[in-house]
Amino acid sequence: MIQKLVVLKHGGGELANQLWNYISISAYGIERGVEVRNPSFYEYHSYFNLIEKESGVTKVLSSSFDEYRGRRNNFKKKFWRHIYSIYSKTIEMIKRDRIVSSENTNNEVFYLPPTAPCPSLAEKESRDTLYFTGWLFRNPVGLSRYRDVLVRMFTPQGNILKNVEDIISPLREKSEHVIGVHIRQGDYKIFKGGMYWIDQSRMREIMDEYIREKHIDHDTISFIITSDGPIDEKVFDGLSVTVSRGDAVTDLYLLSKTDTVIGSDSSFGHFASWYGNIPHIVATSTPIDWLYYEDKKVYFENPYCTMVQF
Repeated sequence: MIQKLVVLKHGGGELANQLWNYISISAYGIERGVEVRNPSFYEYHSYFNLIEKESGVTKVLSSSFDEYRGRRNNFKKKFWRHIYSIYSKTIEMIKRDRIVSSENTNNEVFYLPPTAPCPSLAEKESRDTLYFTGWLFRNPVGLSRYRDVLVRMFTPQGNILKNVEDIISPLREKSEHVIGVHIRQGDYKIFKGGMYWIDQSRMREIMDEYIREKHIDHDTISFIITSDGPIDEKVFDGLSVTVSRGDAVTDLYLLSKTDTVIGSDSSFGHFASWYGNIPHIVATSTPIDWLYYEDKKVYFENPYCTMVQF
């Protein structure tokens, strides 16, 4: 009988991609009443309260990233990802009959119970431990059914929450509407020929459109801009704008505390939308389908968000 699920390998993505995987597998664990461990989350464990259930090896590895704020292309992350890949490949070879993989060349999603029955997974549930590899595990029914439990599980540590409140509270006091803006920069300028790239002037246009479409007075709205790159604040002159200087985790949960996220086609903004149960308006270089968003008040699976892989 299955007793433990281990997220062995996440596929190489950063925070939000790993979280979508993690919460989906966690929902499956809750459904089956078994423990979930995630040694592959070692870069981010220090931000959350999930480390206590992890093994001693994972705790030691995660301690190397306490208070660490570097991006994944930093030498330290590259080094430890290489070391961890050796470990995970070894486990895959030793435990091959207990591996559950979502890895495929077509980016096809692997739905977990309770979203969908899976005969190939059911065949392995007689083992005491299952090891998950790949980043395409999804569980929308589980995320809905166990939402309250998952939100509590994936609440970050108190210092992160305090940083978020220190930024959001003054804006709530002065503005009726607080809107989160996520501008993905970095690799998006070259990724797939830049098809997902939204420059800051285009984002300003979308923010102005949002104000007009929602019939909001300029004096009653504030925007919080989060990004993995520098922001030219002059582009946003005339708007009440706060640019976050926080790390990725702070930015993620800061967005979740706003009324709506306007952001790049990215798993980052969409996870903030799910966690905060708020809409995510996907910024595009083509005209925004404002009519589609007209009645959206809470989280929904947005077909314009292609990077989450629903």
